[in-house]
Amino acid sequence: MGNKTIDKHHLHRWLTAAVGLPILAMIIAIGPGWLLLALVLLVTAGGLLELSRLLLAGTKAWLRILTWSMGLLLPLATYWKGLFGLTVATVAVVFVALAVHLFVYAKQEQVLPSLGAMVFSQLYIPFLISHVLLLFRVPSGRHWILLLFFIVFFCDTGAYYVGHRWGRHKLWPAVSPGKTVEGAIGGLLSSVAISVLVGTLLPLDVATVGFLLALGCVLALVGQAGDLMESMLKRVSQVKDAGGILPGHGGLLDRLDSLIFAFPVMYYAVVFFT
Repeated sequence: MGNKTIDKHHLHRWLTAAVGLPILAMIIAIGPGWLLLALVLLVTAGGLLELSRLLLAGTKAWLRILTWSMGLLLPLATYWKGLFGLTVATVAVVFVALAVHLFVYAKQEQVLPSLGAMVFSQLYIPFLISHVLLLFRVPSGRHWILLLFFIVFFCDTGAYYVGHRWGRHKLWPAVSPGKTVEGAIGGLLSSVAISVLVGTLLPLDVATVGFLLALGCVLALVGQAGDLMESMLKRVSQVKDAGGILPGHGGLLDRLDSLIFAFPVMYYAVVFFT
């Protein structure tokens, strides 16, 4: 029975990837910029809804709606004005969140938990995800984004299967009991290998082998850190999955966790080191 459950989970996991990844690749490779923006807005909206169930469940309903609405402004500002737009929009939503809480809550002990959750939601989802729109604007941006998704996908896949087959030593049992040191190493090696392989095949003239090796290593580390961060959020909120929209993968946050920190790291690595 257990093996059948595992096989069914794997089937759902690969069917979802087989349908979703080619569509995503086409949007990135040949789609217009507004289509990528629409995808980012959709993912941001869904991610914020899932995160609100984890962090904002006890707050007022209109505050959750405001958090969701403000979060959509960050990708829009980024698409319109780049890094300047993202910076201005982020500062603006933080000040709005602060002003709203000062007027709504009379007691200071009520302000900080709600304000912290609201600001964290803006920084964790829309701010970090918006960096993929910044990456789209750099030379060969489409190819860098494709490389990013290859690295993160193979890191997750390598960590998952190596961990299930050879995992013996727990990585951080208090936060994520299922993750192992062996799985993390498998994800790291998979990331480095695919970074060099795909990076040399894509028309990225400025990408040296040394840079691709370092990039694969760093993205594997930050991707797995993002995975652990989301596991921590779920454990604090006492839920197993952030959602169930993706069969075999859980919710959007369960798929975004490895990408969230990878987006800004990839963008700044390309800007400063190529």
